[in-house]
Amino acid sequence: REREREREREMEPTSGSAGILYTFMGRGRTVWADHQQSTAVQQPQKTASQMLAKLSQEGKYTFQLSEARTSYCLVDHLGVVFGCVASSTQMTSTSAMVFLGDLQEQFYCQFSAQEVQTCAENTTQFRRFSITMKKAVEIAYSGGQNKINEVKKQIEDTRQIMSVNIDKVLERGERLEDVMDKSEKMKDTADQFRKKGRELRRKMWWQNTKMKIVIAVIVLVVLLLIFFGICRGVTCVT
Repeated sequence: REREREREREMEPTSGSAGILYTFMGRGRTVWADHQQSTAVQQPQKTASQMLAKLSQEGKYTFQLSEARTSYCLVDHLGVVFGCVASSTQMTSTSAMVFLGDLQEQFYCQFSAQEVQTCAENTTQFRRFSITMKKAVEIAYSGGQNKINEVKKQIEDTRQIMSVNIDKVLERGERLEDVMDKSEKMKDTADQFRKKGRELRRKMWWQNTKMKIVIAVIVLVVLLLIFFGICRGVTCVT
């Protein structure tokens, strides 16, 4: 077993390569086009057919073929599968999916969706796409990995920007809560101020009223004193 692993590692590309060993595309159990970059994958079409048979729903899939090799597959809305077998240590899932997405775009630039929908499962009309696959793998080996890394960097930058924006929104939410709390406190203070104002107005009105009553009583007493002083008792009345 250890000898097999060592043999696989020796047959895989060096660390400076993209890590793609075999790429294929097809539907059902039929491989429509493929390209083998390394002999590390034995009976590649058989392996591809087995994976194609398992895939029909649109999505992204990963298969761990061995400790050293991983298969990545991309299934589109027409059930067409774009897949590759890559070194587990030299290619990430994100890089593989970017590569397969680019391969998918190139395929539909060469062939129409109607051709795909109306073709037989065992068709050979897409066999010439193998040339495009070979070129795509060569580009990946000669520097296409930089493009993949750039996309990964853009994804990471976007994630960080979104994280910062979320933090700002949360912080803004906390500030809004502080403003609302202050508004509530100001409202309570205003209510208390109005209440004390009403009480003060009532108190002042009652004091003014008492003052008026006292003045009226004093004036009345003075008038009575003057009246009785002039009239000497009740003679004026009688």
